[in-house]
Amino acid sequence: MQKTIRWRWGVVAAALLAVVSLVPQAALCRARGREWRGAYAYFYSDEPAYAAYLNALIEGRPRRNDPYTGADDSTGAPPHESLFSIQFLPAYLLAVPARALRLSAGTVFILLMPLVAMLCSLAIYYVGALVARDERAACAAVFVALCLGIVVSGDGFISEWLRGDPGYVFLPFLRRYVPGVPLVFFFAYCAALLRALTDSTPRARNVSALAAGLLFAALVYSYFYHWTAAAAITALFGALHLLARPEERRGAARSLVIIGSIAAVSLVPYLLLVSRRAPSTDTAQALARTHAPDLLRGVELLAALTLAALAVAARRRRINPRDRACLFTAALAVSVLAVFNQQVLTGLSLQPMHYEQYVGNYVALLAATLAATLIWQGRARVRLVPHKLWVPVALFALAWGLGETVSTTRAYAAQNARHDDWLAVARRLDALARNAPRGATAEPHPVVFNPDDFRMDHVPAESACAVVWAPHMFTFADVSRAESRARVFQFLHFSGVAPAAFAAEGRDQAFLQFSLFGWERANPRLAVEFHPVTVQEIADAQSDYARYVAALGQNSRPPRPVINFVVASDDQPFSRANLERFYTLTPIERVGIHTIYRATVKQP
Repeated sequence: MQKTIRWRWGVVAAALLAVVSLVPQAALCRARGREWRGAYAYFYSDEPAYAAYLNALIEGRPRRNDPYTGADDSTGAPPHESLFSIQFLPAYLLAVPARALRLSAGTVFILLMPLVAMLCSLAIYYVGALVARDERAACAAVFVALCLGIVVSGDGFISEWLRGDPGYVFLPFLRRYVPGVPLVFFFAYCAALLRALTDSTPRARNVSALAAGLLFAALVYSYFYHWTAAAAITALFGALHLLARPEERRGAARSLVIIGSIAAVSLVPYLLLVSRRAPSTDTAQALARTHAPDLLRGVELLAALTLAALAVAARRRRINPRDRACLFTAALAVSVLAVFNQQVLTGLSLQPMHYEQYVGNYVALLAATLAATLIWQGRARVRLVPHKLWVPVALFALAWGLGETVSTTRAYAAQNARHDDWLAVARRLDALARNAPRGATAEPHPVVFNPDDFRMDHVPAESACAVVWAPHMFTFADVSRAESRARVFQFLHFSGVAPAAFAAEGRDQAFLQFSLFGWERANPRLAVEFHPVTVQEIADAQSDYARYVAALGQNSRPPRPVINFVVASDDQPFSRANLERFYTLTPIERVGIHTIYRATVKQP
């Protein structure tokens, strides 16, 4: 394996992808001009939840917190572990410097996009250069993996052409802060694992194994899909290396023991945290019990083709199947098939779409690029990929990625303008919440209501306020299913939705299906076996909503949570009659097209 790496092509790739990653933010700033409030360009529906948790940590709240309800860890009644409190490492890596530098979560998200693009590029470049011994091929691998990941997962332009819906948009690895930060760790881990089994001296292998073990530990507390993919690659590469190169078994086994020992130690507290998860977590995260195989995804087909190409090349003696580079490339490809089908043995499947979107697609493309390079080089491993091959490939991939980026930027222009406009309101709510006298609210944090679920999702991300309900409230999972349902009903009732109109809302509004029936029931890609929401289930939910409204009509006190601020927006008028039955709404101030009201509970 090559040890001395020249980084010029890697730096070029990193710089170009950083520029691509900045296109959405630059477009938002240009469109808003002097009216830009400082919002980050927003594309992925899950980003507000990550921003909300990051914002809470920057504000000094504990690891176990729920920014949507305002609940924090306490000695008397500690909350359960959530998806965020278990996978806390990336958030803390961002929150600590942000707090020291007085940066908001939104500013961190703006800076994070180009930083992740550069670091991921350099990590993939390093792996490619180690395996291929060709910096130009490694440069092409960066563009192919990161820019075409959306293609093999069947989203973007491909999805729009085939299904009329672009599906998951932009370049998925740039979703903040997961999977961006963990993906950097993941490819750095791949490089360290490779060197741990292939470096020439015992000391170098031991140092690399130690680094790999620490990076694996970082992955464990960063993102489930990355550490499990890393574990699959380790097991496969380790097994192939031990079988194919018996003369190196002692050194390889020592490295694997070091990595495995650190990994095992890191998993003990992780499993303890997982055991303390909320009872509703498995349902909220669409954990399915099934042994059904999952074999027809585009990512898997690419991995299978890569393995077939390596097998044919080995049979024709084009490559040496015992070569460490070939073994590692094969391990990458097989790992893709393994993570999508582990449920055949374990009987458990957890949103396999995330393997397809955030790690498996990049691994499959990297494996395919490395396999093509190895086959081109032949057994001698001395032929460099000529410019006439790698340059067009790199430029095509870069152009595709830029095209996906520009298309998505245009499609989300209006939504990002709304996000930036709302930021001024969120900041004002934050100031009002901080200046409120102690004991002024019945809830841990002041509660905000607005009938727009998009805006409610962004309130905790940009203020110290909680909300009545938001689409991502379920991700913190300490809210029981019954309480979540009650909050949805309260949100609808105060938004002026009559029971008779509920069925239309249930059919047309995806967020209602997500919240009332589970995300795996509304999104066919979240589960191996999809069971869509039925008409009868919507009718039953409508009956439940009607009973809720009827019961509320008999109460003189408002339902929990008690609201402190109501925001009425000119672009989404609604009847405040249901609110005013329980609250006196006093206007505080006008912010653009929004009016902020203080809500005071009426005395019975």
